[in-house]
Amino acid sequence: MALLTAVLGVVLVFATMYWFTIGYTEQNKNQMIKEAELRLTEEHPDLLLNRGELYNGTDAYIVFVEEEEQGIWFVPVDQDLEIEQREIGSTHADEVCEQSLQETGGTLVSCKYGFDQRALIEVVSKADTSYTYSYYTLQTGEFIRRVQLTDAM
Repeated sequence: MALLTAVLGVVLVFATMYWFTIGYTEQNKNQMIKEAELRLTEEHPDLLLNRGELYNGTDAYIVFVEEEEQGIWFVPVDQDLEIEQREIGSTHADEVCEQSLQETGGTLVSCKYGFDQRALIEVVSKADTSYTYSYYTLQTGEFIRRVQLTDAM
């Protein structure tokens, strides 16, 4: 009986820790996505969009890709900023990510559209103890900048 109580106590402690860290953050993120989707559909009711994704640049944006993948909508979390729309252009994120991995090596962590003063594609790769963040223009896939973070343990 004591073992069962101890196991139940540990599960309860970890479930509570999860809720106040990851669970709470996920709930906030999902709420921001719902609010951004509502704002976008109020302003542009005829759009057919895929589920939004949070992008944290200088300002936080929710990124929506049109179902036909012709354009991308960037809805700022800050209600005072304007909604931005861009055409995808001649390049796609998959191609840019593949090219970036060839240049940096390692394994792909994420590849997503974002907005940080301009529309971009962000590629994150991991090699050994470092992460490389590479940024490319959305319309042409041209290289913007690369940042490498290394864990010095």
